[in-house]
Amino acid sequence: MSYALSFSPQFFLADDPDVIKRSERPTCVYQALLSMRQETWDAMARDVFGCDPARLDPFTVMDKVRETDTCSNLDSPVQVWIDAEGWYDVLVYEEPEDSLHNTAD
Repeated sequence: MSYALSFSPQFFLADDPDVIKRSERPTCVYQALLSMRQETWDAMARDVFGCDPARLDPFTVMDKVRETDTCSNLDSPVQVWIDAEGWYDVLVYEEPEDSLHNTAD
């Protein structure tokens, strides 16, 4: 079963793109795209976008994600489809609980 992407804008881009880094547990779609293995990115660029991987940017892929508008589940990690067939996807994890709250005494 698949679902439409009915998430907040922060689900797609949680912060200034210039400060977002790669992560093993990405918390937004943009970070998940940055964190893709290079060989997966290269194959996706050719298969889905028909372009040289070096010329593809994460914002173009995010536009495709929004157009595809599909995820496999609604709980963390959310498997977000990049293409309509679901051949390419990324996982987006829930923000860790301790980073959501100010822990200063």
